[in-house]
Amino acid sequence: MCIIIRYFDDQQKKVMSSLWELAPLFEAGDFTMAAEGATAEAMYDLIIKKFSDRGIPLENIIGFASDGCNVMMGSQNSVASRLRENLPGIFIFKCICHSMHLCASEACKKLPRRCEDLARNIYGFFKLSSKRQAQYLEFQVFTNSKIHKILHPSQTRWLSLLSVVNRLLEQWNSLKLFFTQKWLEEKTVAAELIYRELHDDFIKLYLLFLQWILPKFIKLNEYFQSADSKLVELDEHIRLMYKELLMCYMQRDYVQQNVISSIAPEDTRYFLPEMYLGVKIMIETQKPDISTKKEELKEFYSRCRDFLITGCKEIKKRYDFSDDLLQLLKYLSPEEAASNQTRNVCPSILPLMQKLPRIVNNADDFQKIDDEWRILPVVNKLPLYEISSQKTDEFWIKIRDGTELKTLASFALNVLCLPYSNADCERIFSEVNNMKTRLRNKLITSTINGTLLARQAIRNHGNCTNFQVPSEMIRKMKDKKKDDLNATESEVLETIQNLYGEE
Repeated sequence: MCIIIRYFDDQQKKVMSSLWELAPLFEAGDFTMAAEGATAEAMYDLIIKKFSDRGIPLENIIGFASDGCNVMMGSQNSVASRLRENLPGIFIFKCICHSMHLCASEACKKLPRRCEDLARNIYGFFKLSSKRQAQYLEFQVFTNSKIHKILHPSQTRWLSLLSVVNRLLEQWNSLKLFFTQKWLEEKTVAAELIYRELHDDFIKLYLLFLQWILPKFIKLNEYFQSADSKLVELDEHIRLMYKELLMCYMQRDYVQQNVISSIAPEDTRYFLPEMYLGVKIMIETQKPDISTKKEELKEFYSRCRDFLITGCKEIKKRYDFSDDLLQLLKYLSPEEAASNQTRNVCPSILPLMQKLPRIVNNADDFQKIDDEWRILPVVNKLPLYEISSQKTDEFWIKIRDGTELKTLASFALNVLCLPYSNADCERIFSEVNNMKTRLRNKLITSTINGTLLARQAIRNHGNCTNFQVPSEMIRKMKDKKKDDLNATESEVLETIQNLYGEE
């Protein structure tokens, strides 16, 4: 289990995410734990233990984010439910990137499976044959296509399908010519199947639709994978994307004039007679070869509408549009916080403070923060163009260090530490895969954990050529070595026996 901490680093002057520990769920020789499995109770206990062992007060834990699997985020008997019970007022959030991935994945099931099968079959046809790859190069040159390889759709990283779709459409003409020749010359089943799919105009239509719609999911996904703090912008971006999808097939007045949480994506009364599916689809459907095929065209539009409906329903299911906290967070963005007009809409941020009792729960602090909030636009002297170009944490650092509004700024910086994405954990697992290769597959977790922490320490304080070992780190190394040297012979023997057995 990868434990990442998110905090404000006063030395780096920014909100950071750092590896706390790569912890094994099953210690060597703990057969009872291994038999029980990776239960929510075991993972919760491990998380708490890793902080308690280092003397970190549980009061410091203000938020928790993870992917949405049931053992982590279930309403009952999960890690999240235990955190809510034992740490009242904690901020719990399902990883927004993971959620968008699942929304797009569910929506894609409404499209014909043969679109994805075509991509896999083409990749499989070239995969193990350098001869076919060399032969295909001639067709790329003949059609003036870019000299690119065919990509493979990932089984786990579904949003990578966009790269595959773009590559297929880029190579479409050269692929059609190549597989026409292969089918005529070799008469193989594989070549014939791909040939027929490449000459199906509606397969290309589905790919053009995916080329237009997938970037809307991916852009949002990539935005919140950023190392910068984007929490205050989360609600606005989700709402914008959700409405954009809705207005592709629903009446604009219905979408814009109703409370977003009350909109029913499947309500047929507000469907448009003609959907908007992008300019390329409009151009393709005007061609006689497609426009004359009424039944196939009707099915195409029906499947695309089902894709949009499913995508919107999944977003609505996974994101709570009625959550007051997520809506209030936008007032901490530099543009909103520094604006006098914002005080007409939000004269007090008491509602936000009450939603985050683990950050502030003292009545005196409530008043002080609120007073500072009300005078911030008067005290702040930065011009508007400078404010709009600043990152959120940079803005609040300037307020903290350059004005007397230190309590408000500290509150805002604490809020920015709340987690909302699992991207940092995914990056750690990518680094683990780079370390634990086939040639180094016997590396144990503690070795990998130490390597990751050493790499992180060097990265945070320069690079491997100018890293200065802090005196505190040297002191801890000496203390650890001293403890090891002071161990009695019986303790050493006991440790060896635990590791290797009585023999």
